[in-house]
Amino acid sequence: MTKKLFWEDPYLSTFTSSVISVEENENWPGKFLVVLDETGFYPEGGGQPWDEGNIGDGYVSYVFIKDGVIYHVVDQDPGKGAIQKCRIDWDRRFDFMQQHLGQHILSSVFEKHHNAETVGFHLGTETVTIDLTMDSISDEELQKVELEANNQIYKNLKVQSLFPSVEGLKELPLRKQPTTDEDIRIIEIKDYDYSPCGGTHPAYTGEVGMVKVRKWEKVRGNIRIEFACGLRALKDFIWKNQQINSISALLSLKDVEAYEGTERIYRELRDLNKKYNQQSRLLLEYQVKEYHREAEEYQGISLVSLVFEDKDMKQLQTLAAALNQYPNTVALLAAKGDKAQVVFTRSKDLSLDISKLFKEVIGLIDGKGGGNPITAQGGGDNVANLQGLMDAAVIKLKHEYVK
Repeated sequence: MTKKLFWEDPYLSTFTSSVISVEENENWPGKFLVVLDETGFYPEGGGQPWDEGNIGDGYVSYVFIKDGVIYHVVDQDPGKGAIQKCRIDWDRRFDFMQQHLGQHILSSVFEKHHNAETVGFHLGTETVTIDLTMDSISDEELQKVELEANNQIYKNLKVQSLFPSVEGLKELPLRKQPTTDEDIRIIEIKDYDYSPCGGTHPAYTGEVGMVKVRKWEKVRGNIRIEFACGLRALKDFIWKNQQINSISALLSLKDVEAYEGTERIYRELRDLNKKYNQQSRLLLEYQVKEYHREAEEYQGISLVSLVFEDKDMKQLQTLAAALNQYPNTVALLAAKGDKAQVVFTRSKDLSLDISKLFKEVIGLIDGKGGGNPITAQGGGDNVANLQGLMDAAVIKLKHEYVK
């Protein structure tokens, strides 16, 4: 059993310890599993990530516990039996301490004011979430929870670890029951919350700084709250404040007017897009009529053969779909760009195989693609020979397909 210094003093960032064992493991090639007689490194568990840092000159990248023994994954062999100086990445540790105690406070407020149980907790390096037994929550309710949680922080309540007996445990007003019968540790936020937990936490709620809810969503019948505490909350505010100031300056509005201004521009843009699409459809109808009117007539077939400089594949497909609605029509369409794009199509009343014609000429632009007897499409890199492909397709169509 490894002695847990992080339970005795969560602020311990440097310590010395004896190396009990060192072994290699195939799960971590090139690294070593190190066991110390006592450790300040917190192992992954209870929703909280592991500590990182150094044992001697070796970097500790992962820490886990198994059967009471805490294992440190280190990139250098510290030497069995050696007494090594150890250092914990304090910024990482204190960040997790702030987030974890903030979670206790937030969960307690939800339990007290909404009778909502916390059934899930995730503490990551970027986000923190809790899952609650609630169907939904209003903005007003969420703001009240947030204010209450921060009020408990501002009271600077004492936080301490309790290791009660079985009888003593029964007398505590626990927010949730422990999941084990042994080595039970209770985190007490004085006169406010009692919760079993093996994680690390600050000594006073004031050290959490603040709790800020970022958003919520429905997840499998519950709601998931994403939040940030302490320095994370400050960093979240910094970038959002920069964004809102930039948007306000761009719109020449006050920061409190930025949303209304953005919403107004969004509505205007939506209306303009609607008008643009309507005009585009009218223009397309006109263009299609002109293309068909100017088509070459060959043995009763209207042959449209066009190469564009200003259209993409989607636009070619739209034109092709409109042209093949005309009876007795074949449309051979192409566009020049970074690549050559080609779409061949015919009206349904014709029996010639467009896919076969397409496959016979697509190699002229080092291209590929395919389709069916009515429509085929594809592209190639040899843009310079695109006109040659189109000329070859017209010749083949007239002499081999139209009889």
